[in-house]
Amino acid sequence: MKNANFISRRSFLSAASLFTAAGGCRSLGILGDRPRLSFGVVSDIHITTPESAEEFARALAYFRDRKADAVVVCGDLTDWGLLSGLRNVAAAWNRVFPNDRAPDGRPVQKLFVTGNHDYEGWWYGDMTMEMHALGYSEDEALVKLGLKKCWEEVFQEEWAPIRRRTVNGYDFISGEWHGHDKAPGFNTLPAWLADNAGKLDATRPFFYFQHPPIANTTGDSRRGWGTYQEDGVRSALAAFPNAVSFTGHCHWTFNDVRSIWQDEFTALATPSMSYTTIPRGYENGTDVRNGASHLAMPKIASRPNLEEAQGYFVSVYDTHMLVERRDFEQGQNVTPWLVPLPTQAEKPFAFKATEAREIVPQFPAGAALKTYTCNTDTRGNKWAIVMNFEFPTAKGRDWRAFDYEVRAVLADGTVALMKRFISPAFHKLAHDEPDQMRFWCNVDELPQDMPYHFEVFPRNCFGRCGRPLVSGERWSKPGLGKAKRG
Repeated sequence: MKNANFISRRSFLSAASLFTAAGGCRSLGILGDRPRLSFGVVSDIHITTPESAEEFARALAYFRDRKADAVVVCGDLTDWGLLSGLRNVAAAWNRVFPNDRAPDGRPVQKLFVTGNHDYEGWWYGDMTMEMHALGYSEDEALVKLGLKKCWEEVFQEEWAPIRRRTVNGYDFISGEWHGHDKAPGFNTLPAWLADNAGKLDATRPFFYFQHPPIANTTGDSRRGWGTYQEDGVRSALAAFPNAVSFTGHCHWTFNDVRSIWQDEFTALATPSMSYTTIPRGYENGTDVRNGASHLAMPKIASRPNLEEAQGYFVSVYDTHMLVERRDFEQGQNVTPWLVPLPTQAEKPFAFKATEAREIVPQFPAGAALKTYTCNTDTRGNKWAIVMNFEFPTAKGRDWRAFDYEVRAVLADGTVALMKRFISPAFHKLAHDEPDQMRFWCNVDELPQDMPYHFEVFPRNCFGRCGRPLVSGERWSKPGLGKAKRG
């Protein structure tokens, strides 16, 4: 695993190609020159009690030691939306950056923005149960006391739906949560940009951050929830090729290369400090939050709350940005993203370019698929007979499969059943990937009284499949009529 200062040969060659394409960078960060600006980025810290702020404080200490000029938090500062939670956020900050300064006296700018939990967490059912069990009350909800009043009291800075702050000559623009109460927030960004565009330096990037992803940009914004199609933010930013956005909310992982996107501007999905969402569409993913599940396989273990936190450290140079991806819990970095400044025509992180670079995963030589049945309980606590699939993991030195697709294929080539399983370590570092995969599905979904075989494909983040492992022929006997459904 790479440490904070290591760049793989493939990454170095990629950096070198960007250096050449830019006509010779005057300051290429990986070669050691000091950046003009550096800042940390995290999201979804979900602070409740003082103890819950410890992971956030450790991340702040890392940014301090890297001599960050600022720290961005893309919303959901609190979990329950209470004044006490906001005070615990401020206490963690003040412990690491007393009076907004590093130990050497340098000013460090806090660039925080609200998320849905800061407004609404106090009435979310499961949040409220935990809050009450620990003796807290919705009487101290920020929206009840007045969010602007609470913010200015706790952080000693002015609050507004859209704010512009400048660090080392670079503009940071924040859009506050625009929730169900329709209070002004990031939905007012188009009007703000129309009025203030002339104040932004077009020769250097500016940084915009809000809580939810911007529609049809990064991969998390395309998963069917958590985005705002009607807010006009994307179309407003499309007029600014020098814009770089950071968003959170979806609790996604930086292991998905679709977490960085370039088109009219550059957008990055910021991973969570608290836990990672297990996506829908997988037999071992998420189907329902409440109620009976119909999936045979348990949901894979997600990151425990307030552990395995991830974030970014961004260094800005004259001609490029270096985005380091940091796993704070394990204290390790993965290969960074080297991004030419958005004012240049080159867009190496457009999805088409990223997909072309992304390795198509393959199983190791000699790998074989093992299938067998056994008795178990489904996720909904129903007794079932399941078909198991065991095979070696598709992984290499600088790559691994993001997920796997299992197909039941009839003799004529018809795909009678298709199941997808996400890697149990998709949200973790590469060394956490198991050497063997084991997935299963209910046998009553398989073809009956006809020949078929199984094919298992490794897939990358874009769904491109490697060569499959293929089982021998099967011929299930009719038996479903004898099963009692409950």
